[in-house]
Formats: sequence, C-alpha cells, structure tokens
Amino acid sequence: MVLVVGGTGYLGRRLVGASLAAGYPTFVLLRPEIGVDIDKVQLLLSFKQQGARLVEGSFSDHRSLVAAVRQVDVVICAISGVHIRSHHILLQQKLVHAIKEAGNIKRFFPSEFGTDPARMAHALAPGRVTFDDKMVVRKAIEEANIPFTYVSANCSMGYFVGGLCQPGKIIPSRESVSLLGDGNVKGKSSVYYLSMVA
Repeated sequence: MVLVVGGTGYLGRRLVGASLAAGYPTFVLLRPEIGVDIDKVQLLLSFKQQGARLVEGSFSDHRSLVAAVRQVDVVICAISGVHIRSHHILLQQKLVHAIKEAGNIKRFFPSEFGTDPARMAHALAPGRVTFDDKMVVRKAIEEANIPFTYVSANCSMGYFVGGLCQPGKIIPSRESVSLLGDGNVKGKSSVYYLSMVA
C-alpha cells in the first residue's frame, strides 16, 4: 500500500496515476490546507473515482500524519520546494518524524527527484541553497533510521529540460539563456540511479 503526499502537484499527480495503473492500493494525503482550490479538489475526486483512497492528514497535526502513515507500507513525498524553501524542509522533517513514530514503513521516498545533492558540492548560488536544503532533509531521514530510497533523475524530467533549466520557464527563451559559471563546464549525460539503505 502506497501513500502519496503532494498528490495534486506536478509530479505527485503522475505518481498517483502510475501507482494506480500498476495496481497498487493507493492512498493520497488529503490536506485541509488545499482549502477550496477547485482544481485540486477535482483532481482528488478523480483519483478517488480511479480507486485511490483519500486519507486526511495535516502537517500541522502530527497525530493525523502518524495515523495516515500507519495505513500504508510505502510513503512517497512529492511536495514541492519551489515556493518556500524553509517550509519545504519543515514539512519533510515533520513527515519523517511521523514515519519514525508510526514504525511500520518499509520504504520512504523523500521529495528529491532531481539532481543528487550529495554530488553537488561544486554547485553555484542560487542552486547551491536547494542542494543544501535537501541534505538537511537527508540527515533527518538517516538519523531517524527509517528505510528510504533517494530517486535522483538528474534534472532529466520534462519540467527542467523543456526550459533549459531556466527558473520560471517551461519552454526555452528565444532571447537569451543564462549559463551559470564561466560556461566551460563539460556536460555529463544523465544517469538514473537509486540510492538505497535497507
């Protein structure tokens, strides 16, 4: 049984769809924070019609998070860190605490899905901050001693490729493209890998 946290987001909705298509019993965290965002409500209802179970839980209510986590074996977090960085770290740390307390999770997939932050010591600002934030979350996961998998797609997702990694762009600009650094760094082919700890 799989719980997707952040199921209405860009990646989350695709993870819910893939889990349902694979035939897994799929739970989606229904957070009161979404309010009456009609697009998200409609998306959640469509998940329910496809067989997903909506389970209530809030990051401001630890007991509700623990109760949601106790209903599943696997937790996939797809909350976005794009809008408010410190908020993203705090939410994932709260989820890690809930998973640790629940004690039943066989695998946790944190909201990473991009470039492996452990390999980005050379990154320049502003990107450096994102990788540092991800390492804070990784430290919390590892200290909690819960089973986890980091999925590093190395920016191969269509979200980044289409806009040539330009912040706020989904298609490349026709006027200019900003390259960080001096422009002499060789590109590396993207490799998909999983970093797992039992």
